[in-house]
Amino acid sequence: MARSVEALYGPPRWSRGDWQNDLGIARLRTKIAAQPLGPVVRRTLLMAAVAFFAWYAFLGGAASLRYAVSFALTATHLAPETAGPTARVTPEYLIAARTVADPEALAPTAPFVLQLKALLDELSPKCQEDRYALAAAVIGAHDALASRGLEASPVSILTAANVRLSAQTRLSWPTRCGDVINRIVAERTAAR
Repeated sequence: MARSVEALYGPPRWSRGDWQNDLGIARLRTKIAAQPLGPVVRRTLLMAAVAFFAWYAFLGGAASLRYAVSFALTATHLAPETAGPTARVTPEYLIAARTVADPEALAPTAPFVLQLKALLDELSPKCQEDRYALAAAVIGAHDALASRGLEASPVSILTAANVRLSAQTRLSWPTRCGDVINRIVAERTAAR
């Protein structure tokens, strides 16, 4: 490697010790080493405090802070993930909470939520959208059908979308599942 570099650029102009003994470099090294760390640490802490308070004030206050701390602690496995007020809402729970009559009595581990999770697990590899966008499309479809007086459970919507994206359509995966769900709504409203 050194030979190819020397062949390209020519022999080196300095020997190994020449550039290390230069007075300008020696002064620069002592200047860097002589600076105290106190002011740097104080400035860093001040900037971190200002950034924290700005974030706290502009992005939601205590709820945002609780979510961020909970996320950091669960991501580093210092605290277990709980289903408390700071726990992340899953897409299947979001669908269930928006489409059942009594969302207060719904638990994150209810059989209906687990059924929706299984359907989303089956459908999500076929879709371009993430699970939350898919959940929003299902909720929108449910609301559109309910406003027209049609009964449609989110399970039936997800099942119909999954059937449409069967193994025969594998070459078009991932596809826009929101469009598939919108076609299901259009067909059900036209049939009425």
